[in-house]
Amino acid sequence: MNKSNGSKGPGIARQTGFSLFELVVYLLVSSILFATVINRYRDFPGEAERANFTAVLAQLKAGVNLQMIDMIARGNWSGRTDALEGSNPMDLMLEAPSNYVGEFAVVEPRTMPRRVWYFDTGRGELVYLAENTQNLYAVGDNGNQPSDQVRFRISSLQAEDAAPGEGWQGLTLAPVVPYQWRRVPLDMDAIAETRADAQSQTEIPPSLEALTSNQ
Repeated sequence: MNKSNGSKGPGIARQTGFSLFELVVYLLVSSILFATVINRYRDFPGEAERANFTAVLAQLKAGVNLQMIDMIARGNWSGRTDALEGSNPMDLMLEAPSNYVGEFAVVEPRTMPRRVWYFDTGRGELVYLAENTQNLYAVGDNGNQPSDQVRFRISSLQAEDAAPGEGWQGLTLAPVVPYQWRRVPLDMDAIAETRADAQSQTEIPPSLEALTSNQ
């Protein structure tokens, strides 16, 4: 009787993981897709700016919320809220964003660069100056009006009809004037063209054929 030793011949051995050929193809396709998408994304500068603005604003609101939580935990919000109202929210961040240009008492917007934040010390407001303003609007009683800036201010929330020094409900970073920054509509034809370009450029360069031919 022949006994099997449980070993498998080389013809039926199961392969695990990626082969070098598969890895090279994956890296090649990923590189093409990344380069193509980046080039297409440049066609939507307004959406890129809006995304950066939204990310920085989320960090600013988190900084204000952490300051409020610290004040509540320590029980020392009395007297500190007045000092924080109209203060610079950038001071509450671990690190200011690279497009924050500092504090100014007087600013002529026409001379300022765009896509930047600055703090207006005269009004106690944090200001963002937008570059792509085709979808940015100030919301008022007369409807939506085109705008090239958004202003924010740290304020205390007080309960209605509360006595002075009482009824404190927290801190908020809110826009001075309500605004809407709408998304840039996506060009579906451009997206389809991006996919077609990526699919048409997945051939392996001759310099890699020798590397993969022996696998």
